[in-house]
Amino acid sequence: MAINPTVSRGSATTQIAPPVVAAVVVHEPGAWFAETLQALAQQDYPNLQTLFFVTSGSQTAEEIRKQLPDAIIRTVDGNPGYGPLMNEIGRLVEGDGGFFCLLHDDVALEPDAVSRLMEEMFRSNAGIVGPKLVMWDDPTIVQSVGFGVDRIGEVSSIADVGEKDQEQHDAVRDVFALHSACLLVRADLFREIGGFAPDIRFFGEDIDLCWRVHLSGARVVIVPAAKARHLNSFDSRTNEPSRVALEARHRVRTIATLSGRFQLPFVLVQLLIATLIQTVVSIFGGGLRASLIAMRAALAVVVDVPYIIRRRAQVRPYRRIAPREIHELQIRGSARLSSFVRKRRMRFTQNPLALERDGETSNTKGVVVGILATVALIVLGSRGLIASGIAPVGEFLPLRGATESPSALLSSYLSGWWQSGFGHAGANPTGIALLALAGIGFLGRLGALQTYSVIGALLMGCWGMWSVAAGFFSVRARAIGMATYAAAPLPYVAIEGGRWGVLLCYAALPWMIRMFVKVGARPSGAALTKLLAGAVLLTAVVTSFTPAFALVLIWLGVVWVISDAISRVAASSAFGVFRLVSVGVVGAFVLHSPWSGEFFVADWLDKVIGQHPDAAKQVGMLNLSRLDGGLWAIGVLVLGLYAPTFISIVVARAQMVVWSTRALMMVVLTGAVLVLNDSGTINLSLPETGLMLAIIACGLALGAATLANIMFDETAIRPNGLWRSLGALSLVAATVGMVPAITGVVDGRWGQPETTLSQLLTQLPTNPESGDYNVVFVGRSEVLPMAGKSINDAVAFAVSDDGELTLRDHWMPISSSLDESVSSAFSAVIADQTVRAGRLLAPLAIRYIVVPIVDGGASTVERPLPAPDGLLASLSAQLDFRRVYTANDLVIFENVAYIPSLAVIDENTSLVSEQAGSEVLLSSQLASVAPLARSGDVESVPSQIGVGTVHAAVPFDDGLALDIQGVKVKARVAFGGTSAFDLPIEGVARLTFDTPLLHFVLVAFQALLWAVVVIALFDLGRFKRRIASTRLGEIVFHEETENQK
Repeated sequence: MAINPTVSRGSATTQIAPPVVAAVVVHEPGAWFAETLQALAQQDYPNLQTLFFVTSGSQTAEEIRKQLPDAIIRTVDGNPGYGPLMNEIGRLVEGDGGFFCLLHDDVALEPDAVSRLMEEMFRSNAGIVGPKLVMWDDPTIVQSVGFGVDRIGEVSSIADVGEKDQEQHDAVRDVFALHSACLLVRADLFREIGGFAPDIRFFGEDIDLCWRVHLSGARVVIVPAAKARHLNSFDSRTNEPSRVALEARHRVRTIATLSGRFQLPFVLVQLLIATLIQTVVSIFGGGLRASLIAMRAALAVVVDVPYIIRRRAQVRPYRRIAPREIHELQIRGSARLSSFVRKRRMRFTQNPLALERDGETSNTKGVVVGILATVALIVLGSRGLIASGIAPVGEFLPLRGATESPSALLSSYLSGWWQSGFGHAGANPTGIALLALAGIGFLGRLGALQTYSVIGALLMGCWGMWSVAAGFFSVRARAIGMATYAAAPLPYVAIEGGRWGVLLCYAALPWMIRMFVKVGARPSGAALTKLLAGAVLLTAVVTSFTPAFALVLIWLGVVWVISDAISRVAASSAFGVFRLVSVGVVGAFVLHSPWSGEFFVADWLDKVIGQHPDAAKQVGMLNLSRLDGGLWAIGVLVLGLYAPTFISIVVARAQMVVWSTRALMMVVLTGAVLVLNDSGTINLSLPETGLMLAIIACGLALGAATLANIMFDETAIRPNGLWRSLGALSLVAATVGMVPAITGVVDGRWGQPETTLSQLLTQLPTNPESGDYNVVFVGRSEVLPMAGKSINDAVAFAVSDDGELTLRDHWMPISSSLDESVSSAFSAVIADQTVRAGRLLAPLAIRYIVVPIVDGGASTVERPLPAPDGLLASLSAQLDFRRVYTANDLVIFENVAYIPSLAVIDENTSLVSEQAGSEVLLSSQLASVAPLARSGDVESVPSQIGVGTVHAAVPFDDGLALDIQGVKVKARVAFGGTSAFDLPIEGVARLTFDTPLLHFVLVAFQALLWAVVVIALFDLGRFKRRIASTRLGEIVFHEETENQK
């Protein structure tokens, strides 16, 4: 070392004292730094030199020079971290014959500390030693005398928190690790083992260093005779937002790097089990976030494999001690458990300060109990759904393995043929692909996918509401807001009636509001990108099943901006929300391409909104306010949920005014639009009422959380006198408002019917020998089992092929000339203009006409909606319609004039097919020669066919062809809209559809867009950065003066 020897203290005999370089990392020091410098200046060790790494500028350097004129000072830009900076001492100081004393800048050594450390270093032949650390302001309290570490890296301090120094720890002894605040280490050893881990800037560098010292065969010793005061002020001087995450990451990396290769698999298994147990325990005892972070760090071992391999190779040359001996130095069992037991023992004995935290702990546990109770009630109320599945009511059409298996859905999505309705050439809805991916995730268990999607929507909505005000409200206030949201009858009524769109909106809106809150903080860079990607992805997923969600989101953004303007929030927040909504909606539209091209039609708004149960009936202000449509017997109690929202705006002060205004505007503005439109005062094409009511539910929950935060949070400005009493009463009213939802738990199925329309339709034949056919549902739009098209204000229709209705029939198909033919035929029937509607529908393969009356959702046995006036009578008057089933639930007619959807037709019918117009059909009796079996969405089973004409009841498209003996016969237009194939030869033929190349290109581009958004949202590049972060570049120093160079 480039250190000049001097004479040692306390002896007339001249001795050569080994050189010691005291290195200090200085970062934004406070007034206490003067004591640190004074303590170093007063050290009685004769051969001590000081080296300072300064990150805080020239003023700090001047302060150092005043106390230590001979100190070497190196400044560095930024803050590379304690470990990486200390590693530079090996490069800046020459020679291996001395020692390094590594110090934090908030450590004040006793005058003889370095001398005593050096004495014990030689006496114990140690590799690294450390002093007893005591509290800065109260040296009678022990802060640290070393650590014990178990096999999975959990740390247990030898000294208890707040423990008095009564010389009980004054024996020199080996420890597994020492605090990095003050370490004296041999220079040769420090260089051999590579110093601190270069990737650990903070948090965990001491455990890693001491563990590697043990591996090298050196001792780690605590020297209590050497004392130092430690302020431990790191948290007040850093913006490091993820200390818990960094500690967990470094701990896992350390054990994966330094454990023996044969012990490593067992250690990792032990780590996963311990982390899992910690997570379960934290659910009941608090600390869930920390346990989840620990779990994520444990699972991230897979990502860190390249780093671990490289780091283990670096450690291998000096790994001299067997892993078994290292384990003998570690704590047996769990350091976390032993630390917990010790703390509990101290709570009522040695540490009276812990008593002050009992109230807070009790509150936290109360919140946990409340959250668990909410989740338990949701699961308990869904027990029937879990046991026997979702009833096929409303939009809850079943998922079947034959048609909705992941492979079948992906095949349909790639085919370019959409089978819904009459079918047509075009892109499938994006939801088809999402269902396929979800089915893969559930290993093909489609029933479980549907059931847990419904229950999961409830839980996701509650979780989202819990997260909305994170960082602004206390956990108790957030829990009350979550409970209020869970108490809204809206999602349970949606389950009862099978309104999948309402459930999705209920689950998604709180997360969108959370994004509104985040964007108000004006994020930039990667944070903004993730936020925008999240808005796009969430909007795309929901609109893939419920396109009207885009309109709901736009309205929510308008309400949010208005409320922020009223409460005088910065205009930048409004701009951020506008950008978030715009990017979310437009981005979702782009992600849905090519399917989104279906919305470029004149009636795009009707297509986005669709037919919904409340489109034609007046609900009433009271029923709207109850959020149950008047369906629940004690639903009027729900009005109690409104009290906190209206009271919070009166008692709110400061920042709480903003939140209460947002909650109130969600309720008032949305409610006003719904009531005015429902009463006919205004005439707007609004999304389904349940979708809009989800905004009101969010407002009620946010209002309750705001008032609870005002009433209970000690940091908030609390109301006094009358207003405080009103606030308490409003929370009591909200509790009463939760009663209807709690009573709904009793049913176990949230009121879902036992018998539904879809179940009754199973009596219709599936794939009969007489040929495939189509079914038309006609009646009130509210009771149609799938998305329908209007005939007039009272009647709508929907078309499906034979067989059971499934979830693929959920999406409204694009209108075609065949739909116009159906609409014209039924218009003629309703107007009593024809008695031969069967002939008009015959080329469309419509065999059955179903008039639903009770669907089990919008119309029930207790509250039936009658069929449109005169509809049944007009259908009964048709000569070609034969009534085959009549009940209170539905009426079924059979069209005896139909021809199968794919069949060889006779010569007369072939001639008629070349003409168009209802007059020709009304005067002709169509007939088929032989039906052909279909397979898949549009293709057919190979069949022997003679010379003739094959007719397919699907819209004409150039991609359709009949492959006969290797010759493809193109389709021609038949009956003005369907497809026919004139075969010049006989042979085995099969109907095919040639998917355009452009479709494959568009689907590939769509998949790429989704991948880009997912990568942006989850920041998958962070894994690459995580590995790259372990390779730090060279630190460049700036010398302070010429004589210091």
